[in-house]
Amino acid sequence: MMRLTVLVLLMLPFCWAHAQDSLNNEVWVKLFVFDKTDDRPIENAQVISYETMQVFATDSMGTFRNVFNPSDSLKVFGLGYEARVVKVARFKTMSEGMELKLARRTYMIRSVDVPAKQELHLHLPEDIKMRKKSETPMALRSNAFASKPPVLAAVINPVSYVHYYTSKKERRKRNAIKEISKAKDQEKINVFFNRDVIKDVSRYVEGEKLNRFIVYCNVNLKVTSRDNPMIVKQRIHDLLKKFESELQARKNR
Repeated sequence: MMRLTVLVLLMLPFCWAHAQDSLNNEVWVKLFVFDKTDDRPIENAQVISYETMQVFATDSMGTFRNVFNPSDSLKVFGLGYEARVVKVARFKTMSEGMELKLARRTYMIRSVDVPAKQELHLHLPEDIKMRKKSETPMALRSNAFASKPPVLAAVINPVSYVHYYTSKKERRKRNAIKEISKAKDQEKINVFFNRDVIKDVSRYVEGEKLNRFIVYCNVNLKVTSRDNPMIVKQRIHDLLKKFESELQARKNR
């Protein structure tokens, strides 16, 4: 922790010099989005940049942080709320951020029959898009930034920047997210790269030879969740020829 803190402190002069060149082009935006009726924080309210068309979202406390060009404008809305547009240039004089309260909005939707297991489609206005729910569990979301902070954040918000990289809790969250991602990838791989697939390709019966070939495949075949199942089978088949050749070479010794 001390090493990273010292490193950040050493980087600050460079970051400051870099920031001075880019401050005219980037503005630190900090938003607190609330329900206008009861002042409740609005989680997952969408924040859209008009210049880049990038879509962001507020955290569980209704907070959003990022940097944008001063010429940009942001559209902020949530499902069931009126949209509001704010100009990024306004944040140049708002170091503590801006509180934005969204008014509730009622939509009239058509009567629909929804069979079991069929997705419900709401007939909402075209500018309201249903946002996919974040796959990151609430307990694993960062308390500092919604995503990896830019270098400029080290100058504008050094406390949160250092906390993001030095906090054990934040590191545990990021590591847990990585492990969840690995587990999901492995689940996909297990569908098309497993004992039954290897057995089917090799035509080996259950026994020591099949077990040895499975180990051989695990050692020599690198499979990712993006691989095509048919190509994986072909690669297993190619490895089978090499495996048989090596077995025969041992017998001839």
